[in-house]
Amino acid sequence: MNDTTQPAHDTGRIARNTLYLYIRMFLVMLVTLYTSRVVLDILGVEDYGVYNVVGGIVAFLGFFTSSLSNVTQRYLNIGLGNNDLGEASRYFSQSLLLYLMLSALLLVAGETLGVWFVRNKLVVPAGRELAVVWTFRFSLLASIIALLQIPYVSVIVARERMSIYAYIGIVEVVLKLGSVFLLLLWGDQNRVAQYAALIAGSYLVVLLIYWAYCRAQFPESRFRFCWDPALIRKMALFVGYNLFGCFFYAAGSQGNNVVLNLFFGPSVNAARAVAMQISAAVTRFSGSFVTAVKPQIIKSYAAGDVAYMQDLIRKTSLYSYLLILMIGFPILFNIGFILDIWLKKVPEYTALFSCLVVVDAMIGLLAEPLWIAANATGRIKRNQVYGRGFMLLTLPVSYFVLYVWTDPIVPFVAAIVAQLLYWGYSIYDIRLQLRLDLRRYFREVVVPVATISSSMVVLGAVECLLIGPGLVRLVVTTASIGAGTIAIAFFTTLSAAQRQLVTDRVRSLCCRR
Repeated sequence: MNDTTQPAHDTGRIARNTLYLYIRMFLVMLVTLYTSRVVLDILGVEDYGVYNVVGGIVAFLGFFTSSLSNVTQRYLNIGLGNNDLGEASRYFSQSLLLYLMLSALLLVAGETLGVWFVRNKLVVPAGRELAVVWTFRFSLLASIIALLQIPYVSVIVARERMSIYAYIGIVEVVLKLGSVFLLLLWGDQNRVAQYAALIAGSYLVVLLIYWAYCRAQFPESRFRFCWDPALIRKMALFVGYNLFGCFFYAAGSQGNNVVLNLFFGPSVNAARAVAMQISAAVTRFSGSFVTAVKPQIIKSYAAGDVAYMQDLIRKTSLYSYLLILMIGFPILFNIGFILDIWLKKVPEYTALFSCLVVVDAMIGLLAEPLWIAANATGRIKRNQVYGRGFMLLTLPVSYFVLYVWTDPIVPFVAAIVAQLLYWGYSIYDIRLQLRLDLRRYFREVVVPVATISSSMVVLGAVECLLIGPGLVRLVVTTASIGAGTIAIAFFTTLSAAQRQLVTDRVRSLCCRR
């Protein structure tokens, strides 16, 4: 069915979509972690570091990808929230046309400035310069293909067809896994470039799947040439502010990756790359819940139900954080053991970097629902220009501090501080826009987060003192932190009526068995 109408308070849909996304996340995480292990072993520490720093430059050149993603998602949700299929179709076609134009711009920028930077500035092993340039070019192609996927992904997410999104995501990781095995069978001394080419090919296959499905199922995703100056002006303003925010974030994150390369060489980039894989896996665990709720937040604003929207913001902030805590904290307390059983070769600094990026991801997730709310209202200037400016500051701060204190943890600590500042500024911004009740936000989000986090830190530290590193400690800390988080959340975040409802549901399930 292509029905655009949906219930205002569709918690059942959120629950089902979250389940689909968790299945996707779990399979993607397993395959991604295994793939990272094999790729690191095949390429070696230096080539793996080179691949990730080159990919980071492509991500920097493609910083506007996230800008258009937010624009497309926002306008499609507004159109579908207003039950206007024609409006949604115009938004899709105009967005796709802009994507095509920006893809051409990205290609030109990559083949000129990008190739120049790779050839003249990056620290790469001697004799590998040509392979690194082709790695960059294939990574650039993969980024352009990923850019063109976004309008179709946005349609699926706006329609809340998370089951399809999950299936295609599984296909994508299987293709990437196949790329690794092909590399293992047929790769030669230029494996790093061949791997980049295979990844680009997998992105192309996934794009064709998204295109075919959306074209068959959703009439608004059939491209029709659209050049609406009024709509372009509205979208351009939205894109412009998003562009600032995404640029600041990319410059801070990927720029610090380049800074690490300049000061410490590709082996430290390899350690950061492994750490970022862990961060991505942890973020996916709770990000699936945020993805499922995002359309509801935007549609509730479009429908004028601001009270429900604010309730979703608070609950999403808290519950997504608790979800990431239950997997993030056991990783922090067992990172050495996890890395030893995951990787054959563990680059220096990987354990420390992994702990820091997990903390960064946990803090960053708290601001995500606030950013979605700003995205829904369309008033994103303060959030993207001023709020994201904290991320940009990490780049010059890290660069100059490293001249005084040559320690590779500097960029990671700066990123954590920037995330805290961005979260605080996001609260202030939504307070101005939607009259967010600060006392209620602190009572229902900040206080539970601080209470549960500090309790789990103490619990994990005690267990680490009593149990030596190994599988037993991993199992014990995972079980105890999960159970402790659920127990404290049950008694501190739910009302008496909600606790009774949960208790009755559990008893009902037990009786059926």
